[in-house]
Amino acid sequence: MTNSTYRFILRTGPNPGTVYDLTKDVSFIGRDVGNDIVIGDAEISRQHARISKSPEGYVIEDLGSTNGTYIAGTRIAGPRLLKPGDLVSLGESITLTFDAADPSAAATVAKPVEPMPAPTQKEAPKPAAAPAPAYREPAAPADLGPSKKRRGWVYAGVGCVVIIIICAVVGWFMDAYYPNILYAPLRLFGFY
Repeated sequence: MTNSTYRFILRTGPNPGTVYDLTKDVSFIGRDVGNDIVIGDAEISRQHARISKSPEGYVIEDLGSTNGTYIAGTRIAGPRLLKPGDLVSLGESITLTFDAADPSAAATVAKPVEPMPAPTQKEAPKPAAAPAPAYREPAAPADLGPSKKRRGWVYAGVGCVVIIIICAVVGWFMDAYYPNILYAPLRLFGFY
């Protein structure tokens, strides 16, 4: 192993861009504040993984976490040697990059990545031309049949027609067989 120091850079999760320098021979990653690398996320176990320094380099080992430890998308079942550039995932939402750094970068255990200096007037980027609107195919109607509201009106109309037909049949029947009963209210008010 060379004299360069190694670190993890948080890519996705809480506080992306945070740098965790590996300064110990054995470091622990987890949600609990007693760990060397503390990541406060529900997908991380209290003590999720162990990073150990060996003659070949740093080795990561999952400590029986619920959501697992992955390197390049493959879940690890035992200790795995880390190589600079490895993408380490803890659960589904936390992603770290294992990286080599120069010895001067190991001044603190955890620090945010230095922001890039603001561009000077001469280096100010020119505004880009507005992108042309993308062509979209007209959307096909989802349902070519009548909508539910329209069907409701159709059912109401059919119901009214049925009621009118029933009233006409009953009226015809009453007029044919009981004419005095049908016209009695009309005679009462002087209309018949």
